[in-house]
Amino acid sequence: MAHLIENNEITGKAEIAYVNAKPWHGLGQQLTVDAPIEVWRKEAGLDWEAQTSPVLFQHNGETKLVKNQNVIYRNDTGTALGIVSHRYKVHQPSDVLDFFNTLVQSAGFTLEVAGAIKGGKRIWALANVNKEAVVLHDDAVKGYLLLSTSFDGTTATVGQFTSIRVVCNNTLSAADTETAPSRVMLTHGADFDASIMRDRLGLIVGGFDGMMDKYRAFARVDVSSQYAKNFFNQLFPAMFDPETQTLKESRGYKRVLQLFDGAGIGASEQGVYGTRWGLLNAVTQYIDHERGHNVDSRMNNAWFGNGNRMKSEAETLLLTN
Repeated sequence: MAHLIENNEITGKAEIAYVNAKPWHGLGQQLTVDAPIEVWRKEAGLDWEAQTSPVLFQHNGETKLVKNQNVIYRNDTGTALGIVSHRYKVHQPSDVLDFFNTLVQSAGFTLEVAGAIKGGKRIWALANVNKEAVVLHDDAVKGYLLLSTSFDGTTATVGQFTSIRVVCNNTLSAADTETAPSRVMLTHGADFDASIMRDRLGLIVGGFDGMMDKYRAFARVDVSSQYAKNFFNQLFPAMFDPETQTLKESRGYKRVLQLFDGAGIGASEQGVYGTRWGLLNAVTQYIDHERGHNVDSRMNNAWFGNGNRMKSEAETLLLTN
C-alpha cells in the first residue's frame, strides 16, 4: 500500500493503534484510553519478536557465510528488516513498549498512538505528557513524548520530547542544550536499559516550562526582513544552477518566506507575524504539512528524518543568533 503504515500479512490489519482522534492517514485500530498494554501490542501490530540469523549467499552452487553479519527478521511473518553487525543488540518491541507503558502510567501520561512503519523496520509510540501552556493569547502548545527504535540498523532507540502547536498541528522539535537535552539515545551496541532511559526521559519532560519560556521569548522579538531571509537561507541554502552559472533560491526557501509573511496558519497574529516565533512556525509548517511527496513521507521525515533535524537546527539558530 502507499502508506508507510502497512497491513500485517497475517491479521490483515494496519500496524497502528490509537486513542481519541484518528491519526493523519485514517488507518488503524481505535482503542479505549484504559486499554491494557497487551491489547496495544496486538492491535498496533507489535506482538512479534525480532530475531537474527547469519547472512548466507550462493556462489557456484556453494552456500557461503558472510562473516560478522546478521539479518534481522520478524518471527511472525519472516520478513527481513535489515542487515546488521554481529555486535548489534536487538531492542525488542515488547521491551520498548512495556517500558514506555510503565513510564506513561507512573508519570500520569496518556499513550495515544503506537505502531510500526515500513513493515516493522521502525516501531514507535507517542504519549501525551498532559502539559499544555500558551505562548501568547490562545496560541497553545501541548507536550508529547516520542519513543522509537529501528530494526534495520539505521537508528538507535530514541526517546524525544516534542510539542505540538494546537492552532496548526505543527510539531516543534526542541533543540538540545547543555542544561536541557531534548532527546535520549540508547545505541544498539548495548542491551536495552530501561533504568537509564527512564531517568533521562524524566529530565527531558521536566523541561517543558523552560521550553515554553523560550517560545514566549521568541514571540517578543521582532525581526527584520533581512534577518528572516538570512535565517531561512541557512536552513534552505541557494543551489548553484549550472545553466545560468548563478545561485538559485530553493523552493523551500521561497515557500517558508511566504508562510512567514502571512500565508502560514496563524502567521498574521500579533506575536507571530514578524517575530522569531513566526520564523520557527514557518519552518515547522512547511516540513510537517508541505515538504515531501505525501502525508506519510512528511510524517516520517518530520519525526524521524532530516525534517526533525532541521526543526531542531532552526530553534538552535534562533537561540544563538
